[in-house]
Amino acid sequence: MLISLLRKKLNDISISRKLYFTIGIITFLVIVELCTLWFSITTLSAVRSYVGGEGLWSKSQKNAILNLREYGYTYDEKNYHAFKEFLKVPFGDKIARIEMGKANPDLEAVRAVFLQGRNHPADIDNMIGLTKRFSKVYYLNKAFVAWQKAEPVLDELLTIGEELHALITAPKIDKEKIKILLNEIERLNTELTILEDGFSYTLGEGARWLESMVLKLVLALSITIGTTSIVIAISINKSIKKGLDVIVEGAELVKKGQLDTRVKIFANDEIGRVANAFNEMIETLEHKVAESKVTEAKLVTERHRAQSSEKAKHVFLVNMSHEIRTPMNGIQGFASYIRESLVDKEHLEAIEMIIKSADHLMRILNDILDFSGLGNEDVDFIKQPLKVRDVIKDACLYVESNAKFKKIGLSYSIGTRVPNIFIGDSIRLSQIFVNLVSNAIKFTEKGEVVISADLIEETKENVIIEFRIKDTGIGIPIEKQQKIFELFEQGTSGTSRKFGGVGLGLSMVKRLVELQNGKIFLESTPGDGSVFYFRMPFVKINDREKDNHIPAGPDTGEEPGRGIKVLIVEDNPINQLLVIKVLQKRGYETTIAQNGKIGIEKYKSEDFDIILMDLQMPEMDGYEATKYIRRMGTEKAGIPIVAMTAHTIQGELEKCLAIGMNDYVSKPFSSDELNLKIQHLVGSKHKDEKSVLK
Repeated sequence: MLISLLRKKLNDISISRKLYFTIGIITFLVIVELCTLWFSITTLSAVRSYVGGEGLWSKSQKNAILNLREYGYTYDEKNYHAFKEFLKVPFGDKIARIEMGKANPDLEAVRAVFLQGRNHPADIDNMIGLTKRFSKVYYLNKAFVAWQKAEPVLDELLTIGEELHALITAPKIDKEKIKILLNEIERLNTELTILEDGFSYTLGEGARWLESMVLKLVLALSITIGTTSIVIAISINKSIKKGLDVIVEGAELVKKGQLDTRVKIFANDEIGRVANAFNEMIETLEHKVAESKVTEAKLVTERHRAQSSEKAKHVFLVNMSHEIRTPMNGIQGFASYIRESLVDKEHLEAIEMIIKSADHLMRILNDILDFSGLGNEDVDFIKQPLKVRDVIKDACLYVESNAKFKKIGLSYSIGTRVPNIFIGDSIRLSQIFVNLVSNAIKFTEKGEVVISADLIEETKENVIIEFRIKDTGIGIPIEKQQKIFELFEQGTSGTSRKFGGVGLGLSMVKRLVELQNGKIFLESTPGDGSVFYFRMPFVKINDREKDNHIPAGPDTGEEPGRGIKVLIVEDNPINQLLVIKVLQKRGYETTIAQNGKIGIEKYKSEDFDIILMDLQMPEMDGYEATKYIRRMGTEKAGIPIVAMTAHTIQGELEKCLAIGMNDYVSKPFSSDELNLKIQHLVGSKHKDEKSVLK
C-alpha cells in the first residue's frame, strides 16, 4: 500500500522535477565520492579559465591589429577607437600578472583588471587561486614566460598606433610613413601569433597533465554514478514512454477519422498534461467538424438557391423574349405587309418609321438577351460558309438611312487577298459590324465612316482578317479608351445625354470578338475621329464546300407557294393572321391549329407539306408536338417542321434540331426568309411532283 502510494506520488511529480531529483542524487554521489577530488577539479577549472582568458586575449589583440590596419587604410576614427578598446583586454591581463607577481598582491585590483580583460566574473577567483598555487609549476611558469614576452610587443603596437593616429590626423597625411607603419604592424602581428601559439600550447600541456591525474579518479566515480543514472533513467523513461504511446495510438485513430478517440491519462506530469490537451484538442476538433458540416450544408443550400436563381433568370429571359417578340412580330410583320401595298409617299415614310422603330427596339432587346449569355460565355457560334462582302453590305444597308439623314458618307472596301467565302458565324459577325458602324455614325456629325477588310495572315487551313471601321467623329479621350469597352461605359459623362445609348454595344462587341479567338483595338484622337479594328481567325473553305453550303436565292416567281399546304400551329391570333396573309400572298395554302394537340389531330386527318410550329403554347407546346410527330410509325413522321418562335435564348436552335425540327425562324420574322426556308425544304420536291403530273 505504501509503495503504491509512493509510486503514485512519484508519477504525479513533473518530469522536470524528476530530472532535477535524478541530478540531485547524482550530484550528491559526486560530492560524497569526489570530495577528495575537489582540489584537482578546481585547479582544472582554473586552467580552463586561463584557456578561455587566453582566447579572449588572443582575439582582442587580433581585433586590435585588424582595426589598426583598417585605420591605416580608411582613416576612419572609429577603427582607431576600436583598436584602443580592444587593447584594454591584453593590458588588463598584463596589470593582473604584474600584481600577482608581488609578495602581497591587491586581489581587488587583480579582479578589476581581470574584468577589464573580459574574463567571466565566476572564473576570476579560480584564475587567482591557480596563479598563487601553481606559479612555480613548470607548465604554468612556462605559460607566464610566453605571456610576458608578448607584452613588449603589445607596447610597441600601442606606440605604432599612436604614431599612425598622429600621421592621419596631421594637416597633411604622409602616406609613405603610414605604409611603413602598416608594414611594422604586419611584423608585430606575426610575432604575436608565434607567442600566442606557444602560450596556447603550454596551457594545453598543463591541461593534459591535470586531465591524466584526474581521469583515474573520475573513472571509478563514473561507474558508480553511471549505474545509478541508468536505473533512474530507465524508470523515468518507462513512465514517459507509457504516456507517449497512448498519445501516439490516439493520434493514429484520429488520423483514421475516429474523432471520438480519447487517451488515458496516467499521471499529472507534463505527459499527462499533454494527454489532457490532446483530449481537449480532439474534442474541439470534433465540434469544429460538426460546425463545418453545418456550414457545408448551408453552402450546398446557397448553391442550390443560386442555381435556382440562375434558372429563374433564364426562365425570365425566355418569357420576356417571347412576350416582347410576339407583339413585335405582329407590329413588324403587318407594317411590312402594309408597306408592300402603299403608294402614298407620306404613308410610306410613316410606315418606314414604324418599322425602323420596331427594329431599334428589337436591337435593344437582342443586346440585353445576348449580353446575358455573353456574361457566362454561354454563346453558341454557328460555323457555316459566309460571304464577307454580303455581311458588310447588309450592315451598311441596315444603317444607311441614319447615315443619309446625318449627311455622312458611308463606304466600304475589301482587299483583293480576302477570300470571297470562308467558314464563320455570319450572324455574329454582322452583329459586330452593325454595333461598330452604328456607333461610328452616331458619334460622327460630319465627314464619313469607312469600313475595310484585309487579310493579314494566312495558313494552310485558316485566315486572319482585319476589319477596320474608321470615322471622323468626336473621338475618345486617351483615359477613356480602355474603359470604353466596359459595361455601361461611354466616352464622356455627357455622351449618353447627347447621343443616346446605354453602353452595352462595345462591351458586347469585345466579348463576341474574344470568344471567337479574336482581338479588338482602338485608335482615337479627340476631335479627329476614331478607328475601331478587330482581327479574327476564320476557316478556309474549298470550292466543293462552297457549292454544298451557299444556299440558292429565293424563288422569283409570283406565287412560289402555289400547291404547297402549310399547317400553322400558333396560339396567338395576331401572329396567326400575319402568317396567313404573308403565306397566302405567295400562293401557299394555310391551315391554323391553336396548339400542339389540335395540330396533331389535324395532321392525322389531313396531309400537309410542311408544319410551322410555335414553341410556347397551351395544352401541348411545340416541343412535345414535334416529338409526337417524329414517333409516328407512318410516312407522316418525316414531314419538315420549322420552329417559328419568339424564343431567342442561346442554344434554342440546337434544342429544336435535337428533337427533330428541320429549321428555325425567330420572331419577328422576315417574309422573304420564311419563304426561302419553306422553298428550301419542300419547294424542289413540289416542283418535281408538278412536272410529273404535267
